[in-house]
Order: sequence, then structure tokens, then C-alpha cells
Amino acid sequence: MSNPLGSLKDISLVTNNFGDKSVFRDILLDWFRFLGGKPGEVVVVDCGSDAETQAMYWQLYQEGLIDKLQVIQSNHEDNYGGSETGYIQEYTAAAIASKPYILCFHADTLPYREGHDNWLEEAISYLDRDDVFSVGGSFNLPSKHHDAWLGWYYSKKCSLNFALMKRSTYMKAIHEFAGSFITSGFKEENPAEVTNQSRYVLEVAFEEYIKRHNVYTLCKVEDPNWTVFHTNAHEDRLKKIREKYLARKGIERFINVGFSDAEPIPANALYYGQPPVALIKRLKIAFGKSSIGPYGRELKQRFSSRVGDSSEAVS
Repeated sequence: MSNPLGSLKDISLVTNNFGDKSVFRDILLDWFRFLGGKPGEVVVVDCGSDAETQAMYWQLYQEGLIDKLQVIQSNHEDNYGGSETGYIQEYTAAAIASKPYILCFHADTLPYREGHDNWLEEAISYLDRDDVFSVGGSFNLPSKHHDAWLGWYYSKKCSLNFALMKRSTYMKAIHEFAGSFITSGFKEENPAEVTNQSRYVLEVAFEEYIKRHNVYTLCKVEDPNWTVFHTNAHEDRLKKIREKYLARKGIERFINVGFSDAEPIPANALYYGQPPVALIKRLKIAFGKSSIGPYGRELKQRFSSRVGDSSEAVS
């Protein structure tokens, strides 16, 4: 990777993560390639992963691929709700970042770029516009509000799967909506609970800010050489999907899912690499209760570790 130059050195690439030890390194390097090199800072906050996953993080830290790393015991009070309270780690990742821009991503969101060498510099320049809250995308449903200019469109949505914004804007939006909740150590009532969206409090905060201040997420129109797909897959399945994605197999119907002003219907959400899923299962995935959601992965990982501990005790 080349040394950070220009806009790249001013970016903190941030994520909270659970598991995916077999593919996390590869996906982190995919993001480096997408950006044009390792950014000025890489921040990873763990969500109570097993020892093997945390050892993988530590190896990346020792290699200089992660600059700031926070790990947490699975039974720590900040992890009491598992993926339901993952917003604590999401917030922490951005809070400990120190660069003027942050780019949020999740490991189940895959970037790809060939050419488009100036996209990042262009995107950062747009963050100075009065009507731009963030630059993002990776939407699984129609999300266009209106056209911006050639190659770009505006949305009222903002996803932590892929969002580039000024760190100051991030903090302003979050604290405007959930300031007392955050300063209480996440002990007071979650302001997103009113709409049954507690788990997504940070994204609710972004979208409430977007509404109140009449700003938008600016999205780049995708083409086969520039895409960001949210897969909602993890572990070995994510590894296989990534290989297919990098080979550009079957990407056509997933390109520009968000670039439409059609009515978004949750049951019709498209996830690259995923087979068609019945409505009830889509709802389970959305709330993290299915076996392929983060909550299910967390339970599986913890159960496996307990079985291992029991086996050692017997032997």
C-alpha cells in the first residue's frame, strides 16, 4: 500500500466488528484498495468476539494495519445486549477517531473499484456543500430522493455500512438526537425506542438530522467498475460471496439498487450473494434473530466456546 497522500491522510476508517475472523483481513484490505491506500487512521472496536478473532485483530495491529484497537470481554456491561446494543461500539469507534473525516464501514459490506481514481477527493470536496450531510450508499432498497448532477444522486437515508462524513458533523448529529443518552453512559432511555428502532439509534440520529437541517446523503451512481454492496452475510458464507463479488459474477441486478425513487418495500430488499428469502425471514434478519444475523452468530460463537470449555473440564 502506498503512503497516505492528500485526502487519504485525513480519513479515519472506522468499524465495530464481531467475528468474521477468516475474512476480516481481506475485507479491510479491500477497503484500502477502494480508497487508494491505507488511510491516515484505522479504528476497530470489537463487540465481544472470541479469542481467535481478537488475536487476528492484534496481528493486524502489530502489522500497522490497525492504528487504534479496542477489544471487550463478551460479558462486559457494554455488551449486555449483544448486537442489540452494538451502537455503543459503533459510537465508540467514531468517538476515538482523530482525523477530520471518518469513513464508517461494516465487514459485511464489500467495495470494488477499478479506475475512478479521483472519486475520494471528489467526495470529500462535496462534504463542504451546505446541502451534503454525508457521502454514502450500499443501499438494499430504492433510496433516491432526487438527482444531484451527472453521476450522483441525493438520498434522505444514511447507513453505517458505508458513510463518509466530517467527524464534526457525525458528532453533532448524534449528540443532537441522543446526547443525554450518550452522556449517561447509554443508561438512560434510548430515544429511538419510541419508534422501535433502538438498535439503529445512530442511523436514526443521522436521518433525523437530515430531515431537520434539510440536508442529504450524496450517493455516487455505480457502474461495474465502482460498487459497494451490503451482503448481510458473515463468516464462511461472506468469504465465498467476496470471492464471487471480486470476480464480478452476477453483479448486474444489484448495481444501483438505491438509485431509484420507487417505493421501498422491505420484503424486496436485495443482498448480493443471498438467495431469495421469505418475508418472515427477512424480518428476522432485520432484527438480528435469524441464524445468519449477528445475534445468531454471537450465540453460536458463545455456545461453541462453552462446549469447548466443558470438553476441557471433562478431559
